[in-house]
Amino acid sequence: MDVYTFDKSFLERLREAEAVLSWDGAVMPASQVRSEWKSFVELQIEPAGWQAIWKIPRVICEDLKLRYPTIVYGSVDQVIFDELKAVFCVTAVQDNDVHLPERNEVSLIELWPTLQQENSALNVDTTAECIDRLRFFYTHVWLPWDKDHDDDRDWVQMHLQARIQLACDLSKNKLPRTLALHIRTLLMEARYIQQRLEFLELDLSDAEEESEDEALALSDNAGGAKSKRTTNSPSQKQANISLNKSNLPVTDLMCLHLRLAIIRSEFEILENPEMRRAYSELQSHTLKRQLLHRGSGNADNLRNDAHTCYLVTQPSELSQQLDLLTLAKQYVRPETLVQLGNNLQDVLSICKPNDNILLAPGLHTIKFLEHLNDNGSIKGLVEPGAAVLAETEKTPNDKLATVSSSDEDSILMVIDGDYTLSHLLLDCRNVRRGILLRAGTLLLDGCRLIGDGCSSTQEGIVCMPQAKLLLQGCVIESFAVGVSLQAQSSAEFNDVKLKKCTTGLEVLDKSVVVNLQGSNCLFKDCKFGILADNYQLPDSSEKTMTLARYIDLKSYNKSNLMGSCEFRNCQRNVRVLNESDQLSKRTYKCLLEDDLAGENKENIN
Repeated sequence: MDVYTFDKSFLERLREAEAVLSWDGAVMPASQVRSEWKSFVELQIEPAGWQAIWKIPRVICEDLKLRYPTIVYGSVDQVIFDELKAVFCVTAVQDNDVHLPERNEVSLIELWPTLQQENSALNVDTTAECIDRLRFFYTHVWLPWDKDHDDDRDWVQMHLQARIQLACDLSKNKLPRTLALHIRTLLMEARYIQQRLEFLELDLSDAEEESEDEALALSDNAGGAKSKRTTNSPSQKQANISLNKSNLPVTDLMCLHLRLAIIRSEFEILENPEMRRAYSELQSHTLKRQLLHRGSGNADNLRNDAHTCYLVTQPSELSQQLDLLTLAKQYVRPETLVQLGNNLQDVLSICKPNDNILLAPGLHTIKFLEHLNDNGSIKGLVEPGAAVLAETEKTPNDKLATVSSSDEDSILMVIDGDYTLSHLLLDCRNVRRGILLRAGTLLLDGCRLIGDGCSSTQEGIVCMPQAKLLLQGCVIESFAVGVSLQAQSSAEFNDVKLKKCTTGLEVLDKSVVVNLQGSNCLFKDCKFGILADNYQLPDSSEKTMTLARYIDLKSYNKSNLMGSCEFRNCQRNVRVLNESDQLSKRTYKCLLEDDLAGENKENIN
């Protein structure tokens, strides 16, 4: 059940989007833009009867407690042209644990038409091409606040060319890395907020309708008479409960609208090419000042100096600072240059990729838009042998170096080369992904990663193809997925505990190499200890299979699965998804990589 894919360049898609909005010089407000796309879609898309894959949006996955991305197969019963939506009927799901309504109203850009169609007479080629154009426009050109533009303003004249130029600059890596990463982060956050707002507003309107229905029912029960409300009335208590349910969504709506307004004001400046240039120059001058401030009269010479170690401390008494310096002496070679840093964010912005960073105990917040690589390291300052963080539940957090995001970012850290993280508490509660390992080898030694324990889409570590993950004495807890290993990746676990996760370890292909060294690897209080995807089961008709032991899974992949582990209080120790039951292995991989490409906080040259 593969989907249509189109090998068109970024520039070609931009020109096609511009062609749809070609105008005769008359004013085209934002509302007219949607009308133009509606007219285009009406001529191109089959109105009903075609099969497609639906990629369920993240906000819906979070609400329904589904892993992300989740895709389902079905057919389009009706296209709602005025709203650029479709009524989608679910036919098949990947997982028996996924329960969805049979009919769903979904956005057209969430659908990917399949190559195999029950009705060969339908013109699905044109339908798929049209949806791909529409998806491109609403992903790369249109922004969430555009729908709020005044109808007396010419949206096309004001924004179209500027947006196309910005999209081209981002695509061709013409912008400075930090600026490009900042813009991509803003765009991704804005689109997620838009989805969240639409979902909350719909939920709130449903709650209001339910409250009205309850009020009518109470009125009918009273025989139409106006009765006084009493505080002890069970019906009144129920009504109060219903009203109180909307308090949190209302607060969320206010916060999201405020954050979106802040993003909009910043983005409207960066949309202007001249302002982008000024912003880049300001960033460059700031970086140079930071480098010069480190004590050298020549910033360029400083970048080529000897290997440097940065020590980031917290405000404390002089005696405590001296103790930290004494402790740091045990981690630093005599010939290494040492630089004191005010905070981790500043140090990350000026250090070289192979520099080492030592963190004092306490909270260190970052909004770091670069990647980490080239044999550098970040280490928490602890007494040697005193902090085996696999048991950090017994260690007060103020005694540990804690790294967290300073904003609701998508990823805490991106690694694309060899790197080491030691004796750290990585607080991932307000990010959607803790670590994205794109390439190289990442060593986590004595680290603890904690998630929010609520989200069904939050991941601790995602390991991309060809990357290698080494975990020693680590704890990963309270994530939807503790560790996710993509095809062709590898991981070694030694004395690792995965706790309170929906899925502790996710092995997404038989090509993944896993070595659970020793006998101290533990999966505790997880819904699924290990989830193995794309395995060939003995009974090809079965979607899934549950195993009690890791050794039983090893029998299906002896060459790539090694070692042993213990399961404690998991609902299912090992769950295997059948290879033959995949809706579309290539489709799932394509959609997953597309999602990661939009969230990896990188601009690879």
